[in-house]
Parts: sequence; C-alpha cells; structure tokens
Amino acid sequence: MSRILQFTLVGIVFCCVLATAQTPDSKNFSKDGLSFDYPASWQVLDDSNSDLQQITLSKADSDVKIGVFVHRGRTSPEKMADAKKALVDPLIAGNAKQFAAMGAKTEQVPDSTEIAGLKAEGTSVNASFGGGDTGAAKIYWALVGQRFVVLSLFGPDKEIKQRAAVWDLVRTSLKVVDPKAAVPAASPKASP
Repeated sequence: MSRILQFTLVGIVFCCVLATAQTPDSKNFSKDGLSFDYPASWQVLDDSNSDLQQITLSKADSDVKIGVFVHRGRTSPEKMADAKKALVDPLIAGNAKQFAAMGAKTEQVPDSTEIAGLKAEGTSVNASFGGGDTGAAKIYWALVGQRFVVLSLFGPDKEIKQRAAVWDLVRTSLKVVDPKAAVPAASPKASP
C-alpha cells in the first residue's frame, strides 16, 4: 500500500474518531453500568441506593429537571407491569399531587418517546396554572439492557421546548450494561 493511501486512511479514521467523540460542551456520566451524555453546564446529583440508580440533571438558571432512574435488578418483559407499578405509578401520582398543591389543573395523557433507540411508553402529567402558564412532568419507561429504565422531564412547557436538545442528548446517548459482565479479552493477532 502506498504511503499516500496509508496517510489518507489514517486521516479518515482519525476524523471519524473525532466526529464520534464528545464535544467540549458535553460530559459523560458513567457508573455501575449506566452511562449517558449531558451538557457540561448542567449539574448531576446522584441519589442512588442499593436498589435504584437515581440521577437528577439540573441547571442553575433553569426550572427544567431531568431524572434518570434505573432499577439495579434484572427485569424481563413479563415483569415490566410490576416494575411500572412499583416505580412509575408513584412517580406519576407524586407529580400530579405536586402540581395540584401548586393550584394547577392536571391532566394525564399517554405519550411515548425513544430511550437508547428503543420505543418507550410514557405518561405526560400536564398542568395548567392561572394566567396561561403551563407545565408538565413527562415520564417514560423502557427495558434497556435487562434493566427497567425510567426517564422524566419536568418543568414549564416553554422551557421544556427550549431544552429539547438536552433531553434528546440524554435519552439518545443512554446505555445500560451489566457492570458485572466480564470484558472479553482481545484475541491475539496472528503473526504474518
């Protein structure tokens, strides 16, 4: 292979690696098999315990909050209803109750999105306050990597729209792997 072709191939590979790397404006959260990207200007609060990874993303100048909840145990498709009842239903009820305590009229509407490239069911708890102000708590769930994952998006509707790129970054970059799975050893290269 000619030197020019070799340099060209190396350059193409290098550019591809750079294109898939994080931008300087983003960070990566990675812990116990859960990982996702988020903007560097956002704060991460990790309230995880032995049963549940619970991460909240927020920004000082924003009322929008993004929640990432991942049950630590393995879940099968057959156990999704039980997991929803235990984790999602109280989250939906709690947000509806919080909005009602703030004097809002609430409505629960079925919704859906994608989490980690998988279809996720959801519920949007829509809140209407006096003066035309509206907000929502959008809660979505899916089985990702044999773990029950719940993502929530909470805030005023106007800000939720403004922060759509942040929401998309978190939900599309999310990955869940078994942290106990052994990393396969590299196979030895054959000698020429």
